[in-house]
Formats: sequence, C-alpha cells, structure tokens
Amino acid sequence: MDKLKIAITKLSMLSERQLNYLLNDKLNNKFPPFVNLGVPGLNFGMQGMQFTATSTVAENQTLSFPMYVHSIPNNNDNQDIVSMGCNAALMTRKVLDNTFEILAIQLITLVQAIDFLSCDSELSTKTRQIYLSVRAIFPKFSDDKPKYKALQNLKHFLEQSNEVL
Repeated sequence: MDKLKIAITKLSMLSERQLNYLLNDKLNNKFPPFVNLGVPGLNFGMQGMQFTATSTVAENQTLSFPMYVHSIPNNNDNQDIVSMGCNAALMTRKVLDNTFEILAIQLITLVQAIDFLSCDSELSTKTRQIYLSVRAIFPKFSDDKPKYKALQNLKHFLEQSNEVL
C-alpha cells in the first residue's frame, strides 16, 4: 500500500504540473491566464480550482510518507514490528480519492482550452466522445459561480469509468 500511494501521488503531482502549464499563460503562450473564458480581472477562470488541485497534491505528498518505517513495540514488548498495512491502505484510499479530483480539474481545464481554441471539431473520434461526455457533466463556463457540484459529478464519472480516458 505504501508503494501504491507513492506511485499515485507521483501521478497527481504530474497532473498538477501539467495543469499549471495550461493555466500559466507565461509558460504556454497560447491560452489566457487560468484559461479564463470570461472577462480578465472580473472572472477567475480555473484559478480557484488550481488552488484546490495544488493543496490536494500537497495533502497526497503528506499522506504518502511510508507507514512501514514505523516500529512500535507492543504485546508486552514481545513484538516490535506491528503491521501498519491497514493504516497504509486507508491513506492510500484517500490518496486515490484526492487524485481523481485532481484529474477531474485537469480534464475540465483541457476542455476549457479546447473551447478557447474552438477546435472540438478537429478532435479524434474517441477524444471528441470524451470531450462531449465531460461537457454533458461540466458545461463550458465563462462567469464565476460555484462549481463544486459539477466537479464532484465529473470526479464520480472518472471513478466509475471502465475504460481508459
């Protein structure tokens, strides 16, 4: 479980770094800051969701400290190595849950970028299916409003998906 949560945390870190690239106009030189499809200075685009993704990655990093390094004597000091597998499994579940949220935020950003470029008609058949599925759950937006319900719905969609997106 320790090794799995470390690997999943690395995936979440990669996703967040790709997200940062998409949202930073000084890096990508293609999209507006935070892939903001609204009025810059008045609307925030994906800025709030980036904060969520970044702090969630930080939580994953903290949770990924390996449990197997703990040795706590017990049983009248008869045993000095106690299985921490259950603890590691519980933390791994949280890391997985967090990572689905980060991936959902990245996916929302990607479809917002596709809309900015107006290139959805140029997508491959499979990519266009994914784009349309995401847009059915999380419509294009330009104005600021709470998006946590749609984000949770997209996260649930990713968790339930039986195919590689």
